This record gives sequence, structure tokens and C-alpha cells, in this order.
Amino acid sequence: MRNAALVFDLLGIPASVPLTREDMARELKVTFIPPHRHSERLDAFSTLLKKVLKELGTEVIPYEEALAPGKEGRIKPGIVIFEQGEGRDGELGIDRVYGLYQNPVVALFESAPPIPEDPTLQETLDSIVGVLAWNLAHVPIFVESEKWTICTMNGAVIECGSDEELKKDVLQSLVPKLSAQVVPPDREKILYREGVLDPEKEGYGHYIEDYMSSAAIWRENGLMLAHTSIDELDYRNRYYRRIVSKYLDHRTGMSYGFLVWQLPVDVKPALEFGSAPNELKNAEWSDSKLLVQGDTWYARIELDEKEWLVEIPDVWLLSTRSGCNKTNLNPDRDILRLGLEKGQIVLETPKKTPASQARPSYDTYAILAHAVGNVITSALMQAKHGETEYSRIFSTRGVSISHWHGYPDRAFELPGYIVHGTENPPVSCSTPQSAAFAFSGKLEAIEANLSMGNSYRGDVHVEPHHGTNITGCMTLTETADWVDRMTKSMVKSGAA
Repeated sequence: MRNAALVFDLLGIPASVPLTREDMARELKVTFIPPHRHSERLDAFSTLLKKVLKELGTEVIPYEEALAPGKEGRIKPGIVIFEQGEGRDGELGIDRVYGLYQNPVVALFESAPPIPEDPTLQETLDSIVGVLAWNLAHVPIFVESEKWTICTMNGAVIECGSDEELKKDVLQSLVPKLSAQVVPPDREKILYREGVLDPEKEGYGHYIEDYMSSAAIWRENGLMLAHTSIDELDYRNRYYRRIVSKYLDHRTGMSYGFLVWQLPVDVKPALEFGSAPNELKNAEWSDSKLLVQGDTWYARIELDEKEWLVEIPDVWLLSTRSGCNKTNLNPDRDILRLGLEKGQIVLETPKKTPASQARPSYDTYAILAHAVGNVITSALMQAKHGETEYSRIFSTRGVSISHWHGYPDRAFELPGYIVHGTENPPVSCSTPQSAAFAFSGKLEAIEANLSMGNSYRGDVHVEPHHGTNITGCMTLTETADWVDRMTKSMVKSGAA
């Protein structure tokens, strides 16, 4: 995928990760620990699953060989643990991990997913999270006679077919879930500036009004999933509860979706690389085609069968606080300022939110990837068409980014917005892959639509099994209203 290495360098992600399903499968290492429970169906499914993984190039390591020397039953880091059936306390897959983020755990159960009939999105999520908290598995799989179902912590429920389709389903849906584990951004790599944000004094009042107006729409339609408190979940014992708390970076719970305003920035038109000054053309560029000269960052972008030079300014965004209820915002506490300042991720908090309560969003890398991609989009549009509606709005008001756990209806028109990402592997948020798909997908969509010029207004980035990011000229309220009208139209037509 072109330009993926560039976004890793821009965001300071030391990543060389597989981006195709096939490469993900080949880089996977898994082991199956001794079953907690035997049954004809689970034994057969487990045997077939091992066979299919091997055929896909995954290294299936015998349990005894997967053990870390001197670690009393712990599995070596980097190996995915499969467990079968519900285990007893002290014998779960999580009890065998080398470290909290070292070994994703997949649990196989012989039952239907414990989701109520005709559930709301919130009821589905709460049911899945309850299973995860009780069994401390990252990915539960429910095996039935005619199908098997993958569930994830972001509320995804993926029904897969019969044994004859297993190889396809494993490659398409399961492998990407295991290729990169959901891990919150490292707080040690983020620069915190505590209590420095004052929205009213800084002239952000109109953004705050938009936040509150959009939150009301999301609250009314129930499409933005609410906060799930870890205090409301059932645990086997206090020890396992502490594991969940630590895994979530000591957050009070999980919230879903985000609302962001990317603040206006002066973006210079892109230059064809051949027309750039000699000191830039002849400079020592990194392998990812990023160049830092003093305080100025430059990127070389391959698009439209040409190479373009784009100056990358610092980007700043107002963003909802991770863990807050996006449908019932407290503007004094729940709106932060997120920045990428000369390659450094910065998080600035309002006076009433100490840094200890401002955990970085799991979507931080994806949000910043979109933000930098928006800068490059504006630069390219200006180079091709002069000032456009998008570049004018971006430089004067900024653009909005909304993420919710739903998907666009192609039949419900959103003029000027390009849809991309539907064929990407369904990776989780917080992974390097999610940033790569956001950034590269945006630029590839622009490449195919550079002729849009003044009609371009933004992009719709679909994240399979995860949700959708809508970025562009609409306000947060306009975006929420569009999603609301689209969903009601789908219900009316029987499509949802």
C-alpha cells in the first residue's frame, strides 16, 4: 500500500506491519493450549481450524514448544493463544500470557453468542463485553452446528459459514483480528500540557456549540454507543477485575466513537517534485519519503502518476475525551486539544481535566492519520484547481471528523464525499494498520477523483467490522443529522 511507511514516520510509529490478509496470515504465530472442555463439535472445529491456519501460512506451534523457558506455563511473546471451552480460575488463557499485550487470547465456545433477540446496538455491545470480562478473552468465537461467530470488544458480531467456507472466513475475518492486538497508545510517548485549554478565551465557542448540538442528535437516535463502565461488569474475582482495568489503561470503562474538529491551518499548494527547489530535490530523503529541514517537514507523495512535494504543518484538533459519553458531553471536561507538533503527539487538557483523566483515545493514530491526510488533500486540490470549497473551508473553519459504529448506505447520497475502505482487512482501532488504511485510503481515493475540484467536500472511510469515519466540510451536527436521516431511510426501506 503506497504511502503507508510515510504515515508511520509522520506519526512516530516504529512499525513495519503486514497490510494484506495474506501477509498477516503468514506472519501469525499461534498455539492451542490444552482444552478446558472437550466436545465432538469443538474438537472437530479446533482440528479443522489448525489445518486451515497452516494452509494459510500461519505457524501453528505445539503447546509445549510455545512455552517460555522459566516462566511457569507462560507462552512466549508474540504468539496468539487459542483456548477451548470455559476454563476454571487460574487456568484461563490470560493466565498464560507472557505480558498483558504480548499474547492475544481467542476463546472457543460451543454455543450461540449470548446476545438477546432483536438487540439494540448497545445491548449487543454490553453482551459481548460481558463475555470478554468474564473469560478475559480478546476474541470469543461461538461455534454452532451450521455456523460460527466471531465477536470483538468494539461490538462487532461476524457470522461465518459452514466448515466448507472456513478457510475463506478465517482469512477474511479472523486473521486480521489477530494480526495486531488492540493496545492503547503509549502515554509515555505523548506530551501532556495540563490545564492550558480554554475554549471560550481561544474563540472555540462555536465549535463547542456544534459539539453539544451533534451530541443531542446522537443521543436521540442511539447510534453512538454509550460508555460501558467496568464497574457494571461481572468478574470471576478481584484479580481478574484488576487485569481488565490494567488492560484498559486504568480507564473507568470503554466508550465508542469520536467527534473531532480539525482546526484551520494554512496549507500551501503541493508542488510537482520536479519543480521543487534544488535543495529539496537533492536532499537525503528517508525511505518513506519524509524530509525534515530545521522546523519544516516535507513529504513526497506518489499520486496521479507524478511525485508531489507537500509541506506538512503542525496539525491541531479539538477532540472528545476518551472514555467520556459522546452523547452527553460536559464541555468543561470532555473536549481536549490533540496535536501533532513536529512529529510529537501532544494532548492539551482544559482546566477541569487533569492529565491523569485524559487517556489517549484508542483511535489516536487513525485520527491523526486522517488529519495529516486532510492537509495533503488540500495541498493537492489547490495544486490542481486553485482554491476550492474544501481548501477554503479547511483554512478558515477547519473540517470535522466523526466516527460511529455503523456504515453508510450507498443509496443515500452524500454529494462531494468519496467512499473508500470497504475492501480493507477488518483491523481493530489503535493498530498501525488502522492509521495506514485511513491515510493511504484517503490519498488513493483522492487520486481517483482529483478531477472533482470544487465539488469535492470530504471522504467517508469505512472500517469493516468497526465503523465509519466521515471527514470533511460538514459540521459535526450536519454529519450527525445526515447519519440520522440515512438510518431512518434504511429502516423505512427495510434495509436495516
